[in-house]
Amino acid sequence: MTIHSDRSLAVSDRFPLGNNGVLGRRSLPRETIDRIVDNDRRREVLRCVLAADEPVSVRRLVATLADAEYDPTVGTPIHQLRQRIHVSLCRTHLPLLAEHDIVRYDPAQNLVAPGEHASAFESLLELDSESSEQPIAARLE
Repeated sequence: MTIHSDRSLAVSDRFPLGNNGVLGRRSLPRETIDRIVDNDRRREVLRCVLAADEPVSVRRLVATLADAEYDPTVGTPIHQLRQRIHVSLCRTHLPLLAEHDIVRYDPAQNLVAPGEHASAFESLLELDSESSEQPIAARLE
């Protein structure tokens, strides 16, 4: 996991949410919003899911993230990187996003689709992308 010591404010603090810090029809606590958007890998998953016209396979998410994160100078084979990403998505990131109805995750079919709150994160993700001067590989954990 990469620690970003230069981050002084959470993404949601840098970019106001409107609606008094509430996303979607049902409110999400500010702490939950911060927890979601303060992780680079979760933000990239949300970007991929929101950009797709249909449910995205976990395999496709893993491939997209691995291609963005892969650095041949580090010495980690791409196969190991993909395994690590797959484990982190299936055990941590996707269940957390599904718990808050940000994505719909079907582990049996390995499919991910936008949930009720997903579209509310679009503006945060767009503003974060515009403000980031680092390449994607440097921003991902």
